[in-house]
Amino acid sequence: MCYVLHNLYPELFHQTFSSLQSLNVGSCIGGIATSLLFSAFESWLVAEHNKRGFEQQWLSLTFSKAIFLGNGLVAILAGLFGNLLVDTFSLGPVAPFDAAACFLAIGMAVILSSWTENYGDPSENKDLLTQFKGAAVAIASG
Repeated sequence: MCYVLHNLYPELFHQTFSSLQSLNVGSCIGGIATSLLFSAFESWLVAEHNKRGFEQQWLSLTFSKAIFLGNGLVAILAGLFGNLLVDTFSLGPVAPFDAAACFLAIGMAVILSSWTENYGDPSENKDLLTQFKGAAVAIASG
């Protein structure tokens, strides 16, 4: 949802704020969405992988394929598709953002209808402050 808002924000509020303000707010929303994407999804994937008892080697293969296909190949194809929308079909400079919002909405519908919720390991009942301290130690040691 944050990415959809990030993609639609400049188009929806361009008359309310200056271009720079709109760009700054949209970038903040995009940063929050990226942080959620790379933390929540990876945590869900690892927990779901372990819950289903898959081999640990498969997890590293999944992440390596996600980096190559998801971050690399799909980004290139998305750029080419965005260029096609702007140059070939003359749909305007915001057409790639509108198309991205449509694809994100479709992905969200698929995820909501087919994925199960993952609440983590209930035996590790830690409060939020303890979790943040553990994360800070892990980041500082890495």
